[in-house]
Amino acid sequence: MLKKDNNQPREVSHAKAIESEVFAEINVDEIINNPLQPRLHIDEKDLGDLTKSIEAHGLIQPISVIKKDTKYILQAGQRRWLAHKKLGLKTIKAIVHIESTLTQTENEKSLFEVAIIENTQRENLDPLELALSFHLALDKKFYKNREELSVMVGKSPSFVGKVLKVLELDDKIIKDLKSNKSINDVESLYEIQKITDKKEQVKVYFDFIAKKINRKGLRESRRLKKDRIDPKVGYRYTGRAKKVGVEFDTTGLTDAEISTIKNELDEVLKRYFPRLWL
Repeated sequence: MLKKDNNQPREVSHAKAIESEVFAEINVDEIINNPLQPRLHIDEKDLGDLTKSIEAHGLIQPISVIKKDTKYILQAGQRRWLAHKKLGLKTIKAIVHIESTLTQTENEKSLFEVAIIENTQRENLDPLELALSFHLALDKKFYKNREELSVMVGKSPSFVGKVLKVLELDDKIIKDLKSNKSINDVESLYEIQKITDKKEQVKVYFDFIAKKINRKGLRESRRLKKDRIDPKVGYRYTGRAKKVGVEFDTTGLTDAEISTIKNELDEVLKRYFPRLWL
């Protein structure tokens, strides 16, 4: 079991520099959390389990920090650091990187990448945390575009785009995602954000959480709403590049009237697309 060490932080006796890295034991209170840390909150159960493990077996893997003046900026190992604080331990084993001569943007980019890689390798970030971190990285111009960011995170550009769409969800949904992490499925959230009516969007979101609707139901629900014909108009017109479509609501028409409409449409098609009748 680890014992609380009330002595001043010290460099481990066998510490050595390896390409600007030093293995040391540093003061827990002199560590500043990574300002580019994407995780919004730590699961208390997971943290509790880690705390018990460290208390019983000690720290297996040192944390990683960057020395900046008299402080240390946490690169990797947030939960290990928090577990030490929870145990009341004064020091923690760390790999200390001496602050480089890189620009502030380059240093911030490095902190961002370390935090993203650590979190995605050990425990997947939820969609909101990913969306916020991706937005921050692009806003700070760490990457020229989404394609460049996608290469760093090892995902497709379309995945990055879908993740960023999470931020366009209604505020009530964002609040629930932040507090409860109710949905950890990017694809489902992407389908929900396509619903333009915000009240309907919120309703569908909470119906999905309550399992009143599944992902297939999300797509079908959106398609039905999109295809709904305005009763005042009686038909729906759709137009896109090189394709035109018209759908009629034939409710209330007789079979003869419906047949007449079909015949008249055939005449139009024959006029403009004669090859269809060859």
